[in-house]
Amino acid sequence: MKFFISSFILMLSVNTYSSENSSALIEESDFQALGELMKEKSLGLVLMLHAEHCPYCALMEDEILSPMVISGEYDNRIVLRKLQIDEARDIKNFTGMIVEPSDFSNKYNATLTPTIVFLDSNGKQQNANMIGINTVELFSAYLDIEIDNFVSNLKNQKTKVVTK
Repeated sequence: MKFFISSFILMLSVNTYSSENSSALIEESDFQALGELMKEKSLGLVLMLHAEHCPYCALMEDEILSPMVISGEYDNRIVLRKLQIDEARDIKNFTGMIVEPSDFSNKYNATLTPTIVFLDSNGKQQNANMIGINTVELFSAYLDIEIDNFVSNLKNQKTKVVTK
């Protein structure tokens, strides 16, 4: 009986651990639909381009981006997503064309992973790419600064369009 109870507790703890560590960051495949949602809500996209066996990508996702999504603090400012650039499946770009993830990332001069790109609802790049990761604390601070600049630039662009 003790063995059964111990095994049951172990199973519960393993299931709890794996569900806690699953990513909150969505792997995007339809940027056209996402762009429409972004337009509707006046949000920009912060996109992590990653590779399957990239430990730095996993670090960025687990320690920085997933906690940002879970916190909800960015929900009214940006959309956070990821795209695996070495995957064999096709995706839909912002214009509705079916493309390979590597072609999508090449459009933004992103061949190294992880790379963060900042895009408006039309897929136009707004800030310089953030490539790689140094320390988690420093990167988080730099990313917050870039997000503030990004959101400010998007608001300024929207204001210019409205006043013309």
